[in-house]
This record gives sequence, C-alpha cells and structure tokens, in this order.
Amino acid sequence: MVNHFFYNFCHTMDNIQNKTAVVTGAGSGIGYHITEELLRKGAKKVAIIDLPIVRSYDATVTLQKNFGKDRVIFFPIDLTNWEVYRETFKKIVKALNGLDILVNNAGICYDRLVEQMFAINVVAVIRSSMLGINYMSKHKGGKGGTIVNISSISGIISYPLRPVYGSSKSAVVGFGLNLEKLYSKTGVRILTICPALTITAMSTTRNENKCLDVVEEDVVKEMLNKDFFVSQSAMHVGESVVVAIQKGENGSIWIVEKNEPPYPIKLPPFVAV
Repeated sequence: MVNHFFYNFCHTMDNIQNKTAVVTGAGSGIGYHITEELLRKGAKKVAIIDLPIVRSYDATVTLQKNFGKDRVIFFPIDLTNWEVYRETFKKIVKALNGLDILVNNAGICYDRLVEQMFAINVVAVIRSSMLGINYMSKHKGGKGGTIVNISSISGIISYPLRPVYGSSKSAVVGFGLNLEKLYSKTGVRILTICPALTITAMSTTRNENKCLDVVEEDVVKEMLNKDFFVSQSAMHVGESVVVAIQKGENGSIWIVEKNEPPYPIKLPPFVAV
C-alpha cells in the first residue's frame, strides 16, 4: 500500500511555544486531546470551535482550570454555517491576536447522511483551510503558519465497511496534496494526519445511520480482523498530532496507529501538470 520513508526525528521545529492555535471539534475526543497537548507544550492561547453542547462547555472549563482561563477560548458554532463561521473566524483571530496553527479536526461518521458528512468532513475542512490561509499566508501579509487536516487511515486504503466516510477522508488527503504545492507563496505548511481506529464517542456509539444497508456482516467481520483495527486512545492521537506539528515537513502525511509513535508515509507519485 504505502512505504515508510526515512525521517530525521532528531530535528524538531520549535513551533508550539508561544504560538496561537484554533482546533475545530475540540469539545471531546481527539480534538480535546490535541488542544490539551498544545497547551501542555506551551501554546500561548488556543481557541476551541465546536457545537454549543454541554460537553463542549465542560471541556473548556476543564482546560481553563488546568492551563489558565486566559489561554482557552470557546466559540460555540456549527461549522457548516459558512456565513457564521467566516465572521466568527475573524473574531477568533482578533481574540488570539494572530494565528499560527489551525487544526481541522471536526468530523462525523454516518454513511447514510451523505450530504451532512461531506459538509462537515470535506467542505468545512476546505473552507476553514482557506480562511486560515487568508490570515496566515505571506502573500496576504501574514507570517506563514501550519494547517493540520485530520483525515483517517480509511482515506488512503479501501474501507468498504463505511465507503462514504472513507471517501470523505480520501478527499481530505487529496486536498492536502494539492494545497501543499502552494507553500512557496503562502508559507503555510499543510500536514495531513491519518489515525487508525481510535476510541472516541464517534467510534463507540452504535447508530443505524452509521453503515449502509449494502454492508453485510461478513464485510464487517473481515474489516474488524484487519491490522489497523487495533484500537488506540484519543489521547495518543492528540499527542501524535502535536508531534507531527513539531516535526512534519510541508505536505507530509502521518499515520497514527496501535498507540505507537506516529510516522510519515510517502504515497505513490502523482503526475504533475
């Protein structure tokens, strides 16, 4: 499928300390632990974007208690409401006094809700990334920065258990492969993270909308026997994302699996036009 390539882990870029960040879907799961790790590694201030529900408020209070009230800001919005998100993003950058890191983490996994899933998993990621570039890009007067898009291992391998979800995550990988080519102009690194099965509320909640009727029991059993179905913690993935931010080269794609250290991969080459 993919081949590992040599990566010098001795070289670490100092790009967390005193930086500002935005993390979408940070009210729980992977997004929460990304935010926690950024703060632990010295991020100056982090803005949480998530739905206005109890767990998002609770997460914010916990992080403020542990790291300081002035270092965590919560903006309760729906990412699919483009007009509201665009205006809110402007307020976020102002509140942070600039933006250094944007993590597009929000996502859902319900194959029967095709339009809603692509609206969150793909369209929101694209629009959010373009907003981030608008504020961070050197060609717009910014100082550059980092955009991290959370995909999935199902974005780079076949995933017949949830084909719609897998396709949405493939779109995130493809978007990153194109966006990273603009680095010389923008100065904004593009990193794509592909976690394997991770224990979160989304992965453990049973819902009839998750799978299509065409997915039969034998397909489920076959997929569950795959190597990448060895589950890992959301905390491990969150910490691994920050490792990628610290060490990742522009355009790199990272695998996080089995609670083991994250590693970058090289996909088969694409023909440049």
